[in-house]
Amino acid sequence: MSQSPASRADTAKGKERSGYASPSIKARRLRILSETRKIISEQGIAGVAMEDVAQRAGVAKRTIYNAFQSKERMIAAAIQQYFDEYAEHLTYHTEEATVDWMIERLAVVARRNLKIRNYSRALMNIYFTHEVDPEIQQAIYAIAADSHEPWVRNLHSKRQLQPWIDPDELIMALVALRYSIAFSWVEGQIPDDQFIIVLTRSFLVHMAGATRGMARKAIDQRLSNLEENPYILGTQ
Repeated sequence: MSQSPASRADTAKGKERSGYASPSIKARRLRILSETRKIISEQGIAGVAMEDVAQRAGVAKRTIYNAFQSKERMIAAAIQQYFDEYAEHLTYHTEEATVDWMIERLAVVARRNLKIRNYSRALMNIYFTHEVDPEIQQAIYAIAADSHEPWVRNLHSKRQLQPWIDPDELIMALVALRYSIAFSWVEGQIPDDQFIIVLTRSFLVHMAGATRGMARKAIDQRLSNLEENPYILGTQ
């Protein structure tokens, strides 16, 4: 289910990377995506109408269709851009694709989500809706998958996953786990002050059953004192 960033990019974005789009076109695109994100945050996906986006962004509705081809592609691009921009400003202190790197990422992202509860609720409601457009669902899926896939792939290459584990299935299962917990949180079933620890512990418990050798030992050790982990406490 996971796709590369290149395959997820839409046609207009590809033109921008190749230098086709002028600065004014890029600025217009950013306005459209920015207003789309604001509407999602304020009203959810049901509130996104091309007419409203066009009016708020100061462009013609035909311009939006020329840039994104459909409302679904526009929404998917807006969601992906938001998290891409957020990720660009993050600096991690731990070694990439390790258990500590994963704990740090989970804590940082969860702490960010606590500040954008309405937006997180909108995304979870979109993701778990049966009628959601596949492109929108894929954009939301990739937000989680892209963050833990490097660790899973690293463990697989080192033969530290259990022999019955398929890495692609594990990546998908971890997305489902993370989003089910996030959904419970936005619905008030998990208190704010417990969200980070519940999410991280659940993720590591799942990975403990999927790993072996040094990877399993490292996970067990982190779980034994997770409440004191500086990334969980926010002291690092």
